[in-house]
Amino acid sequence: MLPPAARAARSAGVRYAPRAMSSIHANRPIRGRTCAVLRTLLLAAGLALLAVGCATPFTAADVPLVQPPIVNDRAPERPLKESYSLYNNTAKVGLAALQPLVPAYAGAGRLLASWNPHPKGVAGRPTFVVVHGGHGLVPGNFATALWLRDALGANVLLLDSYWSRGREENWVTWTAFGANMRALDAVAAARWLRDNRALDPARIFLYGDSQGGWTVLRTFTDEPFLRSQVSGLYRAGIALYPNCIADGSLHRPALSPYIAPVIVFTGGRDTATPIEPCDRAALTRAAQWHHYPDQTHGWDTANRGAHTPAVDGECGKAMNVYNRFAVCRSDATTNDMRRRIAAFIDSLKPVDAR
Repeated sequence: MLPPAARAARSAGVRYAPRAMSSIHANRPIRGRTCAVLRTLLLAAGLALLAVGCATPFTAADVPLVQPPIVNDRAPERPLKESYSLYNNTAKVGLAALQPLVPAYAGAGRLLASWNPHPKGVAGRPTFVVVHGGHGLVPGNFATALWLRDALGANVLLLDSYWSRGREENWVTWTAFGANMRALDAVAAARWLRDNRALDPARIFLYGDSQGGWTVLRTFTDEPFLRSQVSGLYRAGIALYPNCIADGSLHRPALSPYIAPVIVFTGGRDTATPIEPCDRAALTRAAQWHHYPDQTHGWDTANRGAHTPAVDGECGKAMNVYNRFAVCRSDATTNDMRRRIAAFIDSLKPVDAR
């Protein structure tokens, strides 16, 4: 008896190649019309695990594969294996508690988020959607929110993608909780800001680090479906030390070219998201790409929490059990990066707001 993939190919009039199918399991995708037809048939047959390795642009038919259900409406008091206090990084520093605010892209349930309108009013200000890395929301994200609010005078939405779905991390990376899911979460957040807070999308920015940076690159990638969803929702994106491996498959989707300006920052000593295996176009097609040769992953880490100044030069190890990569704080690099981000945002202001 022919395997399911062969039967699907035969019914579509496509030649079945066992070597090509084995490449799906090896994450080396097949491409073109064969892939598009075969992926549609495999999904229809319930064979999603075979379909995810096929390289073809993301479509509406793929949405169910990357929208794990919302199952939780409360944030943990001590997230990430009880490694920090959420209260100390929100209420103690004047940031809002996380609440189920943002309707999920697929419409079932709400994503947890911390909405922080500027104390002097929301109008006429930039608004940032801050998206987290593979460890979920961590103190560094809350410290970033404080900097955006206080230094740039911004409104800030801290968006959760994991706790809402009953998990704390995505250390495996190439899963349904990866860049495509996160891009749809980013779309949902911008829609919520536009429709419920009457904010001008021309002043909304997407800001992410690590897998959050990957989210930024994916959200702005110029594919037909993404363009139809993202256009008009964001002005630009900021990606810090992002994952940038791409082969066009569902869980390692294409990155670039971009439909809006993106600024990217990378580190030469980064062993979590090194640039060497990346699709280099994901970096070179950005509006700006700044590389710090002597920096590890997470040079802006809030290693004492958002409520206490970080310790410059201190190095630690990530909790990721698959890669205990180094994370070393650098005040100098953080300050340089933030100066460049501020200048980037200022350059994109409407003429009448400068």
